[in-house]
Amino acid sequence: MIELVSGIHGGGYFEVYGAVCLHQPEPIFAPIALQIDRERRQATLSIPGIGESRAEPIKNPVTGEEHRARIVLPDGWEYKEAEMANAVYIRAQSGNLAFQHANCYAQLNAFDWGNA
Repeated sequence: MIELVSGIHGGGYFEVYGAVCLHQPEPIFAPIALQIDRERRQATLSIPGIGESRAEPIKNPVTGEEHRARIVLPDGWEYKEAEMANAVYIRAQSGNLAFQHANCYAQLNAFDWGNA
């Protein structure tokens, strides 16, 4: 992890991150529980003592029915297709960092940040 975010092994994202974030906090080693169903636009994330999040489909405000929206980028360098969702909640707290958001933007996509 430390070498990854330093950018020493290459990779566009990590080289930029390493160049602009010179002072890295000590890494936190913690279990991560992550469940994603991109097709159903549902996801949960839990890192005990650090953060949690849950995403669900966007709902029509009048009928309450699920509403499907996608971003398709055939030549995208970050991802090719993303499903839009509602972040029911996002909460995080670690050291001096603490925030929470509710009912905001969420995106579920498959990505490849390799050097290829």
